[in-house]
Amino acid sequence: MRNKIGHSILYKNIDVESATLKEIGFDFVELHISLNDEFKDEIKSALPILSLHLPEIDFKREEMEKCKEFIETFPCKLFIIHLFSRNLPTEKYLGKKIGILKELTSYAQEDDRILALENTEEEAKILKKVFDSIPDLSFCLDIGHANLFTNSIDLINEFSEILTHIHVHDNVGGDSEKFDLHLPIGAGAINFEPIFTRLKEINYSGNFTLEIYNDDKEYRRISLERVRTML
Repeated sequence: MRNKIGHSILYKNIDVESATLKEIGFDFVELHISLNDEFKDEIKSALPILSLHLPEIDFKREEMEKCKEFIETFPCKLFIIHLFSRNLPTEKYLGKKIGILKELTSYAQEDDRILALENTEEEAKILKKVFDSIPDLSFCLDIGHANLFTNSIDLINEFSEILTHIHVHDNVGGDSEKFDLHLPIGAGAINFEPIFTRLKEINYSGNFTLEIYNDDKEYRRISLERVRTML
């Protein structure tokens, strides 16, 4: 069974954008939501919604409860979350963040759902502390983020056994959030070939979500074709 390739989409734009992504040839959409989003009784999407990207949170109790609500009510199996938060430095508050993630992971498992932690600006040793503390937490590799702060192949080697999902986008390198450009594949400087070769070596069988911020249909079509060529 081939890997499926989807694209990220904002909840508020789902009707129109999902139809466009289906026309381009994507297999599914990954829905990005905010804490202020309220789901309608019926969500109209032209493509299956296979994963839900939970909001960026400051790991407050009320935010965690909102994430639980999303996990409980949204009909998909995979939920993705960041360790990064703008108002709560990870190294200083790592214990608190691990506690919240542990509770969310357990909550997701109660209904046979999967919670996956995505790498952002953390070093691999920080991620390892989190995964060692929460054995049932899965890993979502973000190749664009890894190009800025860590290394994709190192992360694959370290966390291959819990690697569940992959985000794909390009950038020109750098060492801060301002360089997280989410460019079309090939428009930046990332050498994707060795990364995809390593994924084949470990027999990665999960899906890929492209996160291209430019909504030009041709850019997204070319990005999709380039990823498919590497699989």
